[in-house]
Amino acid sequence: MAHWYLVRHGETEWNAQERVQGQTDVPLSGVGREQAARTAQRLAGCGFGAVYASDLVRAQETARIIVARGSEPRPEVRHRPSLREIAYGVLEGERWEEVRASTGELRDSQGTYHDLDLKPEGGESFRELLERLAGFARELEASHQDSDALVVSHGGALRALAVGLLGLPPEAFWRMRGLLPASVSVIRHDEGFSTLTAWNDVGHLL
Repeated sequence: MAHWYLVRHGETEWNAQERVQGQTDVPLSGVGREQAARTAQRLAGCGFGAVYASDLVRAQETARIIVARGSEPRPEVRHRPSLREIAYGVLEGERWEEVRASTGELRDSQGTYHDLDLKPEGGESFRELLERLAGFARELEASHQDSDALVVSHGGALRALAVGLLGLPPEAFWRMRGLLPASVSVIRHDEGFSTLTAWNDVGHLL
C-alpha cells in the first residue's frame, strides 16, 4: 500500500493579488514560506520514499522547506518540468477579475471555462495539461506501488494529476476544485486501486 501526498505550493505575492501565474516563475512570499513551514509540521511524521516537485521556484521552495523539517533520511527533491502549472500565455500577470470579466479566449459560447480545448495565445489547453500530468501519473504508479511519495506542484496541475491517478474521465477536471496554497491532498494506492482520502486539507494553516 502507498500514500501519495499532493501539496500545492505556498502563497506568492501574485496569489495574494489574484494574478494569473501559470508558468511565470514567481517566488514564495513571507506568508507562503510560513505556510510551507506549517505544512512541514503537518507532514513531519511521514516517511517519503521520494519527493517530486515542479521546477518552478515556488514549488521548489515549498518542497525544500518540507524536506528540511522532515524525518531522516531526507530524500532529495526530484525536479519534474511535467509538474509545472498550465501555461496561460498572454494572460499571465493579468488579474483574474479582469480575465473573468472579459470575453477572452478562455470562455466558451456559454461564458464558462469548461472547454478542455480552449487556450490563450501562447498558452496551453486544459486537455494538454491533463495529458502532460497523465504521463507523470504513470511514472508515479510504476515507481511507488508500495512506497509513500510527496508531490509538490500547482493548483491546476495537481487537479489534473488527481484525475489521472484516480482514473477519472477528462471532464472530471472541472469537479476537482478548491486547492488552496499549501493544502494537502492524499491518494491511497492499494492492490492496484487508488482512492482519494483527503482533498484540500488546510487544517494545519488555521
